[in-house]
Amino acid sequence: MLIAIDPGHGGKDPGVVVGNYKEKDINLGIALKLREILLDKNISVVMTRNKDETVDLQQRCNIANKNKTDYFISIHCNSFTVPSANGTETYAYPRSLAGRNLAQYVQNEIVEMLKTTNRGVKYESFYVLKRTVMPAILVETAFMSNPQNLDLLLQKPEVFAEAIAVGLMKLLQGTDYKQVDDIEKLQMKGIINKHYDPKSFVTWGEFASVIIKILEGTK
Repeated sequence: MLIAIDPGHGGKDPGVVVGNYKEKDINLGIALKLREILLDKNISVVMTRNKDETVDLQQRCNIANKNKTDYFISIHCNSFTVPSANGTETYAYPRSLAGRNLAQYVQNEIVEMLKTTNRGVKYESFYVLKRTVMPAILVETAFMSNPQNLDLLLQKPEVFAEAIAVGLMKLLQGTDYKQVDDIEKLQMKGIINKHYDPKSFVTWGEFASVIIKILEGTK
């Protein structure tokens, strides 16, 4: 088993900056701790970067692809203009069931262990999710723009790392997390891009948008 760990940003790209804190440093700190944990569990690891250096998105994908890694885990921090925004969300590539399962395990463990707000598993065609050939996830651990979340990121990077590792181990030791319901199937296909309560009403505009995507096909 070989896992690619991708600390987001680095070098000339600091990512989110809040005061004296830079996302690239927080991402790297969590990633290095995750590497230690996985190596202790006899799981091999390849890093897209292990220090503060500039690595572009395609280089990150190339490292994972050329090493034929089994899973790709990209680590990031979130941010928003409103400080009240907070919580954890994990992304998988649309139509990737294996990526979605890993994302769900990791998402659940971070929320459980760090008590962050559960923003759910989401599907996007982010570059590193689209251009990697193995199941891949991108973890938005917490919001640097939220004071409480930032404190968690600074004080408990090892807990974030442990949560990601536990999620991965549960995936490797088990099977599918749960059966995919009809709404999530539409999300994975890119037909809808938000979580819809199955008991709620939708507007005609939302309904029309879904129909157009079906008729035109999705990428």
